[in-house]
Amino acid sequence: MSTDLNPITVATSHPAIIVETLSRRRIDRIDEPARPLGAKRAALQIRRKRPAARTGRLKVPSMESGALTLSSQDETVAFTLRATALGLVIERTQRQVLGIRLVQVLVFTDQPTFDRWCEFEPMRFEDALLYSHLRREGHAALTT
Repeated sequence: MSTDLNPITVATSHPAIIVETLSRRRIDRIDEPARPLGAKRAALQIRRKRPAARTGRLKVPSMESGALTLSSQDETVAFTLRATALGLVIERTQRQVLGIRLVQVLVFTDQPTFDRWCEFEPMRFEDALLYSHLRREGHAALTT
């Protein structure tokens, strides 16, 4: 064995300059922010998002004689009851947030038919107070 210490030479190379290519994602038009709405469309959007005419009223007297309007607190569903010679006419109006409105007109000639319709009306679960007023006023209109 040799006692001479030979230093171990390690070949050190100069670190090569690594060129990183900066890759940028191409921005498509769909990724850009939406362009602002025109004045007319912006006004329509605001009008659609606004709640219906008045809130908090349950019974609203209408312009027509003998008609009674019952509506929910948020005015999404309204019932207009009218006693006619044919029987009880109910106009059910359902409003949605974006301005869509569904109107159904129903005519009931007798109380059992009205009661059967009331049993399947979804408002009995959503607004029990409105449902009870609807039944009470409907029965009163059919008995007179």
